[in-house]
Parts: sequence; C-alpha cells; structure tokens
Amino acid sequence: MGCAATQFLVTVLILKAGIAFAPRAAFGKVRLVAFASTIILPVLLVQILGLWRSLALEFSKAKPSSIFFASLLFCVLLLSMGVHPQENGNIRSESLLQFANAFGEELLFRGVIFVVLLSLPRWKAVTLNGVLFGSMHLIHGVMDKTWTAAFRQSAITSAAGMMLTAVRYATGSLWLTILLHMFQNLSIIYSNIEAAAGPAAMMRVRWLSIGFELALAGYILWKLDRKVEWHHQPYAQAEGRPA
Repeated sequence: MGCAATQFLVTVLILKAGIAFAPRAAFGKVRLVAFASTIILPVLLVQILGLWRSLALEFSKAKPSSIFFASLLFCVLLLSMGVHPQENGNIRSESLLQFANAFGEELLFRGVIFVVLLSLPRWKAVTLNGVLFGSMHLIHGVMDKTWTAAFRQSAITSAAGMMLTAVRYATGSLWLTILLHMFQNLSIIYSNIEAAAGPAAMMRVRWLSIGFELALAGYILWKLDRKVEWHHQPYAQAEGRPA
C-alpha cells in the first residue's frame, strides 16, 4: 500500500505543481514528467528493496501459455468491429508509449507489490493487488474533479489488475503481463465500437470486461490450488508449498 500510495502522491504532486507554476503551453511536458515518474519510481523501489532477482524478467520464462492467450480474448472483443484510426500519432509511436506505460505499472504492481504480497494467500494477494491498481486511477478525480468517472474507471481497472495478477501467478513471467497490459491498452485506444455503435455500447463492453476478468482470475486461482506445476517454483517456496 505504501508503494502504491507513494506513486500516486508523486504523480499528483508533479501534475499539481505543473498546473500551479508551469505555463499552460508547457503542461504537455509536465505530463511527460509525471509519466516518466511511473517508470523511474518502480525501478528505484526494485533497487532499494533488492528485488531484481525476484521479478521473473528472464526472457526464457516468457513462454505464452493457454492462460495467456485466453486473457487476450477481451482484446479480440474490443476489436471485433474493426480498428478506429487515430488522428494524431501512429501505431508505432502509440505502441512504444503503451509499452513504456505497461512496463512501469507492471514493474510496480506485478513486480514489487506482487513479490511483497507473496506471503499472503493467493486470493488475498490477487484482490489487494487489483484494488491498489484500480485506486491509482482515482487520480482523475483528484485532477479533474470528475469523481463519478474516476470511481467507474477505478472499478474497471481493479478487475483488470486482479486478472493481470492471476496471470502473473499462472505464467511466472512479468514480461507476459507487460505485453497483456500493453495489448489491452492498445485495444481500447483503437477499438471501433464507440465510433460504430456509440459510447453506451463501448461502456457496456467495458463493464462486460469486469465479468470476464474476474471469472478468468477466479478460474486461475481455482486451478492453481489443484495443480502445483502451474506455480513457478520460487513462488511455491515463498508460500511454503512444495516446489
């Protein structure tokens, strides 16, 4: 909770300082600094806590499994009505941006916080990790005073965070959750559902995602309780289970 709160406060302080002291024309640079903090702070936390060897960043572990492909089904649904082109930017630059965003958030939540929560029962760790992840999106309420939208976004992203944490348990790879996170963001950005069927249709799909993500997270936890071989050995040892 302290790690998540620190990131939240750092981001808010940077944005608030930018609003108060920077010219309006320079606010884009302020947002870039705030964005950079979501990568820099997790890296510092990993270094300070000495967690590099616990993060499962070895490329040899990044082997997509059936669970990983199942977690991509929501992306398929988002893109089922085609791709909506963006007026500004291109797919390469947007993909790079979303990879950086996913890397920072996953390093914090499915990296640092995931390792810290290994002593808890899996269902508690998954729930807490997801709620902390969702709470970060309350920043929209702090900055824009749009609390209804902020709480809605927090609920949606909490479910996504639970699924990502469960996938991290099942696959044993942080790279796979980074890719999944990036693909989800890109699917939302480029989805043609809102343009073709309206905002209400898009919101229904987003709420549908909550059911899908919670169901998949629950299924993974159920399977993990019955199949130790799904569980990456260091995690099994950390939880006191036979590896």
